[in-house]
Amino acid sequence: MNILVMGGAGFLGTHLSHRLKEKGHNVIIIDLKGKFKQIHTDLFSCYECDIRKYEEFDKIKKEQDSINVIYHLAAQTSGRISQEEPELDVDTNVKGTLNVCRFAKEKKVKKIIFTSSMATYGNYNDEILESFVQRPVSNYGISKVCGEQYIRAYNQYDMNYTIYRLFNLFGPGQNLANLKQGMASVFMTQSILSNNIKVTGSLDRYRDFIHVEDVVEALILGLSSNTDNEVYNVGSSKKVTVSQLIDSILEVNDKESSDFIIENIGSHEGDQFGSIANIDKIRKLGWYPKKDFITGLREMYEDAKKELNKE
Repeated sequence: MNILVMGGAGFLGTHLSHRLKEKGHNVIIIDLKGKFKQIHTDLFSCYECDIRKYEEFDKIKKEQDSINVIYHLAAQTSGRISQEEPELDVDTNVKGTLNVCRFAKEKKVKKIIFTSSMATYGNYNDEILESFVQRPVSNYGISKVCGEQYIRAYNQYDMNYTIYRLFNLFGPGQNLANLKQGMASVFMTQSILSNNIKVTGSLDRYRDFIHVEDVVEALILGLSSNTDNEVYNVGSSKKVTVSQLIDSILEVNDKESSDFIIENIGSHEGDQFGSIANIDKIRKLGWYPKKDFITGLREMYEDAKKELNKE
């Protein structure tokens, strides 16, 4: 199968692209200029493309005759950045998704598999079902709701979809340079580079952390027709508070926990207090989280140490 991965050089996209190739698919990846590394160019057809500009799809149209499935992972993924730079968020996640849909229609692609977000739900005290009303509190969450609507609308052109609402990803390869996105990676980076962990918001806030390898296996299920035109939560269904997350990161750290200072520097707009996934629906497909939280954090820490020591 010829599969196009939008955002294929990113954290999740890299893991997914390699797994798809392992399963025998021909993988083409698209990302922004400067994102590709040797681990991409050695194995995949790579195209530099800014999805905000439809004309940049022209080269792919000319050189790739047949594309069966598109994984649309390309996005601005930070709730905090979406509040600070709302136009960037709209251009990338809303206009960009529309452009992906237009391209898919033109190429007669049979299916789009879209990574949406738990941010579309907003704040709920209970385990969140896919049927819950989406009431996002951030520009990012709103942009992802818009993206879902575009994906659904293009179903009228004989284009199936699967939408995955991802909860909080973590794992090796996460972006360590962006300290405004990825709660686990932000705190882990701080713990390696200093003895001061700066927290925005309450330590009682909570998240549902899911390892990137488990997310990839969920996304692979989207290739099956029995996921056509469905929406799935992808999470662990386990509550981890910010305080517990920091304790766990310090547990896998080489330094002594007593060496660290935890500093609350105030909250920011659009930050959800908490979210936990109900994953009963995707469990019916045979999927369930396999990676233990502490084991995953330890692997992530060892990888992050190597990356940050290169710099």
